[in-house]
Amino acid sequence: MNDRKVVRIFISSPGDVNPEREVARQVIARLDREFSCHFRLEAVWWEREPLLATESPQDGITPPSSTDIVLVILWSRLGSFLSPEKYQGKVTGKTPVTGTEWEFEDAVKSHRERNKPDVLLYRKQAEITASLSDDDVFEQKRLQKKMVEDFLKTWLVEESTGILKGMPHPFTDAGQLEEMLETHLRTLLRRRLELPEGEAVQGGIIRWHDGSPFRGLASFELKHAPILFGRTKERQELRDALASQAARGCAFLLVFGASGSGKSSLVKAGLLSDLKIPGMMEKVGLVRHAIVRPTDDEDLYAVLARGFLSEDALPKELARLQYDQTTLAGLMKDSPRQAVLPIRQGLAKAGEEGKLINDAQARLLLIVDQLEELFTQPKVGQTEREGFVLALKALAESGLVWVIATMRSDFFDRLVTLPELVRLSKESGRYLLEPPTLGAIGRIIRQPAWEAGLRFEKGSKSGIGLDELLHEAASKNGALLPLLSFALEELWDRRTEQGVLTHAAYEAMGKLDGSLGRKAEEVFGRLNKEEQAALAGMIRQLVTVGIGDGGKATTRTVSLSRFGEGTPARRLVDLFLSPTARLLVADGDGAGAQVRVVHESLLGHWPRAAQQIERDRQDLQLRGRLEQEAAWWRIAEEENREEFLLPYGFRLRESQNLLKRWTGEGLEPGVVEYIEASVSRIQKQFNRQQLTPLLVLLVVSLLFGGYRGVMWGVKMYRGVQAVEEAMEFVSIPKGCFQMGSPETEMDRNEDEKQHEVCVEGFDLGKFEVTQWEWEQVMHSNLSPHKKDKNPAEIVSWFEVMEFAKYMNWFGKYRYRLPTEAEWEYAARGGTKSSRYWGEDEKKACQYANVPDIDLKSLMGKAVGAWFGCSDGYAFGVAPAGSFKANAFGLHDMLGNVWEWTCSAYVSGYDRLEKNCAKTEDAGSRRVIRGGGWFNHPANVRSAYRRYNVPDIRFDSVGFRLARTYP
Repeated sequence: MNDRKVVRIFISSPGDVNPEREVARQVIARLDREFSCHFRLEAVWWEREPLLATESPQDGITPPSSTDIVLVILWSRLGSFLSPEKYQGKVTGKTPVTGTEWEFEDAVKSHRERNKPDVLLYRKQAEITASLSDDDVFEQKRLQKKMVEDFLKTWLVEESTGILKGMPHPFTDAGQLEEMLETHLRTLLRRRLELPEGEAVQGGIIRWHDGSPFRGLASFELKHAPILFGRTKERQELRDALASQAARGCAFLLVFGASGSGKSSLVKAGLLSDLKIPGMMEKVGLVRHAIVRPTDDEDLYAVLARGFLSEDALPKELARLQYDQTTLAGLMKDSPRQAVLPIRQGLAKAGEEGKLINDAQARLLLIVDQLEELFTQPKVGQTEREGFVLALKALAESGLVWVIATMRSDFFDRLVTLPELVRLSKESGRYLLEPPTLGAIGRIIRQPAWEAGLRFEKGSKSGIGLDELLHEAASKNGALLPLLSFALEELWDRRTEQGVLTHAAYEAMGKLDGSLGRKAEEVFGRLNKEEQAALAGMIRQLVTVGIGDGGKATTRTVSLSRFGEGTPARRLVDLFLSPTARLLVADGDGAGAQVRVVHESLLGHWPRAAQQIERDRQDLQLRGRLEQEAAWWRIAEEENREEFLLPYGFRLRESQNLLKRWTGEGLEPGVVEYIEASVSRIQKQFNRQQLTPLLVLLVVSLLFGGYRGVMWGVKMYRGVQAVEEAMEFVSIPKGCFQMGSPETEMDRNEDEKQHEVCVEGFDLGKFEVTQWEWEQVMHSNLSPHKKDKNPAEIVSWFEVMEFAKYMNWFGKYRYRLPTEAEWEYAARGGTKSSRYWGEDEKKACQYANVPDIDLKSLMGKAVGAWFGCSDGYAFGVAPAGSFKANAFGLHDMLGNVWEWTCSAYVSGYDRLEKNCAKTEDAGSRRVIRGGGWFNHPANVRSAYRRYNVPDIRFDSVGFRLARTYP
C-alpha cells in the first residue's frame, strides 16, 4: 500500500473560509477511500490558523507548484501580506503579496510551463457583514474585499478587451461547495485512470474500525463525526447562526425540528466537531465542551454544574479553583452571572495549557440536549424552568460560553410559557432543522458503509442495488429517517462475512417500515408470560402523552430503581436494555441510573406499544395534568396550598380511579400524595350543590364549628355578589343564520358544513370572564399573564362548570356556557364574512388580539402566518375589551383567548351544536371557539371549530357566560 502513487491536492484559502476548507478536507478524505486501490490522496494545507503557531504558514508547507491539483477558495479577503524579501508574485512579480496570491501565482506559473497542477478557483457569494462600531475593523474589511475584487479582475478579465478569460465556480454555502468539489475532483481523478464514463472505481480501504458505522436509534456522539454524512449545509448554517448570535452579545442557539430529524446528532457530532477545529470560529483556538440533558439530575442547576465538571469541559481547572458540583449549582441558582467568574478563570488556565497565543481565545460550548424534557419531567415546576433559562441566559451573554439547545418542534408552543426563552432565542437564535434532501439521504446510506468497507448487494434479477431500494423507501417521507438508521444497523448485524448487506436480510427484517416493530416483537417473544404482562406498566412509566386527541407520545426518563430488582418488570427492562435489543438506554450507573426509550420512533412503529399507548391515552394525559398540578401544589405557600387541590366532582373521581388502577406502575409518589390530600379535604366538606345561600351558610357553620364555616360561606357569597354586579351582558336577539362556512371561504375546513340554525334570544357576557372575576369565586388563578382585567386562562371545562355552579348558588340569575350555535351566532353579529370585521386583514388589529407583525418579529419561524398589522400586544393576552366590539356589542369574540362552549364536538354537527353536553359525560369532546392571540389566522374565523377534552387546562383557553332569568 505504501508504494501507491500519491496525488497531492493543495488547498489555498484565507482564514475567512475555514468551514469551506474543512469541507474540502472531508471531500478529499472520502475520495481517498474511493480511489485507494489506484493512488493515495494527500491534502496539503496549513491546517490551523496562526492561533497555535508562531511562524508563517507558507514557511513549512509544500509549494503549490509541486502538487497535482490546487484548490483556491475565496470570499471576503485575500489574507495578510508576506515578507517582500522572501515572497513575490511568480508571474506578476508583485510585492508585497498575500499568502493566497503567492500560492495562486506559484500554481499558475507551473501550470503554464508544464501543464501541472490543475487549478480550480471557487468564490463564495454569501453576504459579507461588518460591524459599523469599529472604524478600523470596518475599513480593513472594505480594503480586503477590494483586494479580492482586484485579484479576480486581474486574473479573469482580459485588460485590453474586458472579455472574461475565466470564471470562478460560485457557491453560496458549504453544502453546495461540497457537491461541486466532489464532482470536479472525481472527474479529474477519473481522467488519471482513463476510465470510461459511468464505469465504477474498484476497490477501497476501510477507515472506520469501531463497530457499526450506523447508529440505529441512538444519536451520534463526537467520536462518530467521521461517519456523520449528509448535513454539510446545515452544519455551515448552524455555525453562521452561532457566530451571528455571539456577535450580538448572546451566544444562544435553539435547534428545533421533528422527532427523529437528527437534531442531537447534528449538534453533537457535526457542529461540535467543526467548532473543535482551531480557527473555525474567528480568533477561537480552543473549545472545551459539556453535553447535558435536563433529566441528568432532579436539580436543574446540578445538571449545569455536572456539565462544567465533566471530562471534556473544565474538571481540572475548576477543581483547582476549589469549585465542586454543590458550589457551582448554588451559584447557577442564586447568582448565575457570578458563576461566569470560575468559568473565565478555568478557560484562561485551559488556554495557557493549550499554548494559545495572546490574541487567541478559548470557549466553553454547552450543549443542552432534549430541552423539551423541561416540560415532560413531573418534578420540574415553572419556577425551576424559569430559573434554568435565566442561568442559560447569563452563560450565553458572558462572552465565554456558547449555548446550543435542541428541542422537538411539537414542543415549540411551550415557549410561550417561558418568555425569557422566547427573547433569548429570537432573530437568528432559532434554527429549524428540516428533513435531509434526496441527495443527502443517499450520502447518509452509502458513505458510512464505504467508510467501513461494506457493500450493498445488487438484485440477481433486477440488478437494483439494496442501497437504491433503501434510498427510494426513505425518500418518500422525511419522518422515516430514524427507521432508516435502525434498518441500516440491523443490516450491519446481518451482513455476510465478506461485508455485504443483502436483499435477503432486508426482506427478513421486514424492510424499512417493518424493521423496528419486528425487532421489538422478536425481543418481546423471548419473555415469559409474567414478564410480558409487565409491558403495560413499563410503557406507562416511560411515556407521556400531550393534551388533546392529537397529543403525541413522548418518551420520558425515570429512575431504574422504579423497577424493583428481581421483579418481572425489571427483567423486562433489563432485556430491552441488553446489547442484543438496544430498545432502551440507561444513563448513569448504580442507584442513580436513569432509563428511557431509545427513540420515540419505537412508540409509533411497534404496533404493540402503539396500541397500549392508545388504550392508556386518556390516563396518560390525566397523569400529566396531575403531575403538573401536584408540582404547583407542592411549591405553593402553605396558606395557599389548599387552593391547588382537586375540587369535588368528576376530576377528583377520575383521579381516584386512576390511583386504584395504576398504584405502583406509573404514578409518582408526589401525585399519589396530591390525590390523597384532595380526597381528605373533600371528606371534611359537605356537598352543598342544591342548598340555598342561607342554608349553605347554616350547614357550613355546623360543619366547621361556626365561625370558620360562616366566613367561608360569606367569602363565597360576597365574591359572587361582586362578580354579578361587575359583569356586563348584551341581549342577543332571537334569529336564524347560516352556521358554518361557504365552500369558497379561504382556509375552510371540512367540519364547517354550512346549514341554517335558529336560536332563541339570550344574554351573553360582553367580555370574556376576567382573572379578577375568576379569583372572586374560585379563589385561585393559574393564568400565566396575571392582570385583573386579563381573561382567565388555564381553566378546564369542568372548572368552568364549577364557576357557573357557584354563581348559580349565590347569584340572582342562572348562568351557563353558550351552546356552539349561540356562540357563532353572537360572534358573527349578523355578518356573513369569515370575520365580523370583514375580509380586510389590516382591520383585524382594530377588533382583536391576533398574531400580528410584532409577534412575527419577536417569534420568527414559530409564527407561520400572521395579520399584516399591529394590535399593540405583541406577546400574550390583552385586557378584556381592549378592542372594538362587533355589531352586537361583544368584545374579543375572535382572538385573545379561545372560549369554551357547552356543546360536545362532532365533525358533522348532528344538531349537538344547539345543545349542552352533560357534565357527567367525560368521554365526549367539548367545542372551543374564536382562536387565540398566538394562533394561525385560519383559526381566527367565526366558523372555525376546535375541541378539547373537558378536563384540559391550557394557555389561551378561557370563556364567557350566558345568562338567563330564574
